[in-house]
Amino acid sequence: MISKELLAQIKKLQIKTEHMANEVLSGDYKSAFKGKGLNFESIREYMIGDDMRLLDWKVTARMQSPFIRVYKEERQLNLILIVDLSASNDFGTQALSKKEMIIELSSVLAALAIKNNDKVGLALISDQVEKFIPSKQGKAHVFRIIKELYTFKPKSPKTNLRNCLQKLCKLIPNHSVVFLVSDFIDHNNDYDKELKILAQTQDLIAISVRDPREFDLPNIGYMELVDPESNKKTLLNLNRKSIRENFAIKQKQHLENTKNKFKKLGIDFLELDTGKAYIQKLLGLFIKRERRS
Repeated sequence: MISKELLAQIKKLQIKTEHMANEVLSGDYKSAFKGKGLNFESIREYMIGDDMRLLDWKVTARMQSPFIRVYKEERQLNLILIVDLSASNDFGTQALSKKEMIIELSSVLAALAIKNNDKVGLALISDQVEKFIPSKQGKAHVFRIIKELYTFKPKSPKTNLRNCLQKLCKLIPNHSVVFLVSDFIDHNNDYDKELKILAQTQDLIAISVRDPREFDLPNIGYMELVDPESNKKTLLNLNRKSIRENFAIKQKQHLENTKNKFKKLGIDFLELDTGKAYIQKLLGLFIKRERRS
């Protein structure tokens, strides 16, 4: 049972994200994705120019003539949101924290799916798959997703994308459109194999959400920095320019390495900043993918 106050907050977020989803729908949303399912329709004789991979060898052998399997494209999409709620995402110095932007963005994507009569599911992760909600249609389902995003408290503060993606490869239906939303601050940083496997069967898109202060420490003297996932504490003298610069270099290098990881695997990577509006960047991603398809 949720309180009236919480219910009002969730409905407010739902209305806001539906409005934001309408902004994105100015383009051809569906053609931006290649993750459409294929349904078997019929078998017919092979014609010059047909894809040899569609040959039905059993029918070909029986009929002593080449036959191919014909598939009909399934226009309904299956969207899966993989949302990182580990403790590093609680950080924020802008109007929205990283977690708040991740929740809002995920709600926008869920609203987009429902407005297009698509199905949407949700995986909440930390160093484990904390919760998996299978795909469904309808506004009531989107309300449940927003409620889970808004109220869920992870059991673990840590991040382990490798462990989570291994499990999700088995849970997510093939030919889904998968959004992986995270700050990608993972001390293991060894999940290339899992990304590759997931991208082979899904249309995978990565969205990074970071706070600008993570790349630009203030000049305010001594400060104790606490890693929210390991609780490790480090005392830094931020009056020293070299310390601030070294910190920024390490952070930027980590982000660059993450971007290169996805680029190498042919996975779209969208970089968002909590200090900036993101709807136009999301629309830009869809337009770029539509033109490429």
